Amino acid sequence: MRRLRPRAGPVNLLPVSLEDPPSVRVVMRGILGGAMAVAALALLVVSIDAKHIEWRLVALTLTLWSAWGFFDSLFGSVVEPFGRFLGNALTGGAMPGGPAITIEDETIMLERLLDADPTPPTHRVVLAGIRLAEIYRTHQHDAAKAEALIDRLVGRYPDAPELKYVRPG
Repeated sequence: MRRLRPRAGPVNLLPVSLEDPPSVRVVMRGILGGAMAVAALALLVVSIDAKHIEWRLVALTLTLWSAWGFFDSLFGSVVEPFGRFLGNALTGGAMPGGPAITIEDETIMLERLLDADPTPPTHRVVLAGIRLAEIYRTHQHDAAKAEALIDRLVGRYPDAPELKYVRPG
């Protein structure tokens, strides 16, 4: 049960729901669940009044219950995962089915890219080197190693425009 915080002034607001606005799945479950509850109540009232079971209302209640389960499963196993996949693909988020890349994995990958044979395009090597130098500086706390890598890149690609902005000044 939610408890409200003690009154601090003239207005006391309820906590904000984490699902605000509610998802399509929640709305669908609410509509079908409400309709099912009304049909079940009608079944109970009509059956008591008529002194026999009204099978059409039983069928309606069970159909609504089945639809509730079907749509809940459909949204939970098809629509929402596809939406997350599409959203992550479009925004660069995590892709399903694999662990996220750790900083150690990224470091190894970038070091291999810098030493690859044949050499990748210059722009790609320079950007990988800049990112690797940043990892050395921020995660490994090794500024000397980062500077040595930048010096190596400047010596190897003196005309790379990306390297103009790596060092302040």
